[in-house]
Amino acid sequence: MQSNLLSKTYHSGGYLRLSHSDIAASGDTNAANQEAMQSNSIENQKEYIEEFLKTKPEIISTTFYVDDGYSGVNFERPSFQRMLQDIRENKIDCVIVKDLSRFGRNYIEVGKYIEQLFPLLGVRFIAINDNYDSAEDRANNNIILPFKNLINDAYCRDISVKIRSHLDVKRRRGEFIGAFPVYGYKRGEEKNKLVIDPYAAEIVKEIFCMKMEGMSNQAIADELNSLGVLSPAEYKKEQGSGYKAMLQTHEKAKWSVPAVIRILSDEVYVGTLIQGKESTPNYKIKVREKKPREEWIRVEGTHEAIISPTDFEIVADILKKDTRVSSGKKSVSLYSGYLYCADCGCSMVRKCVRSGQMPYTYYICSGNKKDKTTCSSHSISERTLDEAVTRTIRMHIKYLCGLQESMESVREALNNSDKTKTLCLQFEKRQEEMEKYKKLQFACYEDYKNGLITQDEYKMFKASLESREEAAESAIRELEKKKQLLLQGGMEKEAWMRDFVENEKAQLTRSLLVRLVDRIYVYENHRIEILFRYQDEMEKAPEALEDFRSCIGQKGGQNGKEIQK
Repeated sequence: MQSNLLSKTYHSGGYLRLSHSDIAASGDTNAANQEAMQSNSIENQKEYIEEFLKTKPEIISTTFYVDDGYSGVNFERPSFQRMLQDIRENKIDCVIVKDLSRFGRNYIEVGKYIEQLFPLLGVRFIAINDNYDSAEDRANNNIILPFKNLINDAYCRDISVKIRSHLDVKRRRGEFIGAFPVYGYKRGEEKNKLVIDPYAAEIVKEIFCMKMEGMSNQAIADELNSLGVLSPAEYKKEQGSGYKAMLQTHEKAKWSVPAVIRILSDEVYVGTLIQGKESTPNYKIKVREKKPREEWIRVEGTHEAIISPTDFEIVADILKKDTRVSSGKKSVSLYSGYLYCADCGCSMVRKCVRSGQMPYTYYICSGNKKDKTTCSSHSISERTLDEAVTRTIRMHIKYLCGLQESMESVREALNNSDKTKTLCLQFEKRQEEMEKYKKLQFACYEDYKNGLITQDEYKMFKASLESREEAAESAIRELEKKKQLLLQGGMEKEAWMRDFVENEKAQLTRSLLVRLVDRIYVYENHRIEILFRYQDEMEKAPEALEDFRSCIGQKGGQNGKEIQK
């Protein structure tokens, strides 16, 4: 039968393939050299097959099928599929490759084609370098072939493990390994380093600003589209990145609500790089799966921030709140998402009615609105609420300004004082104590294991040492908190704070409210309670100030007395 196969004439298909991993395995990192290598390798495969065909007069015609840049693991390659279609249409009945690895590197799939499908369809298969020809009767063909395919599969597995490990190391070092930098950034001179794109960064800042001013996500998208600002997808294309959107439905992509939300919730804008959110199960399956949040690789301070951590935290809080916009409006009301009933905890609802010719706006408890038996109305007019909130916020800002002035004076004294060295020595001493207690615990265990002390003695010593270690650790945490509070401050010193205090006619705005306020509770009889952001830190600030003053021998001035009151 084999002689009959050799005596017939064939129309062959020469299959040529080269993957990116084959180029990477060569070790040449120069892009131009890699491109030349890729083309030359394909050409070399073709020349090799053509030379071989000169020794095979029974093969009278050849068509070449080229998959340049495709992995051997996946058989969904365009030219490979076209070759299979030509086999089904009886255009070719012989497949020739330089070696088995060019045909594929998936042990199971390669065996299925060579040992099952091709014989069934009457297709002759030749792997030149592996000295395999299905038309020749060689006893060792069927024995050696599976082993060679298994070796090719193992090679692909090894390359996959190395590449995954290398990329994981880069992620943990804080290097950007994505295909396209996120909107607002571009690649720097260092390939894996993000740097700010001045134009796009200003758009990002404006988006955050509009959100803090109360605009809805849809209103922000509409505003950007009306101003002719290119969407992230279109901007990437304009920059010549070769970016293509997978689900784009219009000829030109526009700003949308999902695009706005992605920007508002991406930590990359505060200098934090989060990678490894998706992965494939293994090197054979290319369908990407989302990984659990705890497995994401998060590295802070990898690049310059566009948005301050304070503003990002505020916007993240806004996104969590129920801040739906009324029909026909672009922005939420001033207190939307921040006003609550002090008794039942339900949100307060804004109502507008007319009293004669004058409009009257007030807030009532949403729990009362649904069921009057669950809670009273807690009704309060918007005007009364505005006056009370504005007055309280003015007092709070005055407090913050005074606190910041005191902090600055102590910072200056710390920088110019020898007592700072004493403070650092105390901090180091606590750390040394912690290490000492850890070593003693280990020594105790060794003594117990060697029979020098009893189990009860070991438990007693261990409990005592653990207690001392916890006390030292607690002292270090408290000292670090006070140090950070004093040297960095709980709030950034902003010009708008002083402007609001000094300008008696300044109006309370949404932006100012979300920067300072966490939530507002409304009691009966028009009484309100305001919980400010960083309230815990502000309450601890006077104590921290006095601790540092005593450390450097500075007396508290008038501001210090006012703050403590």
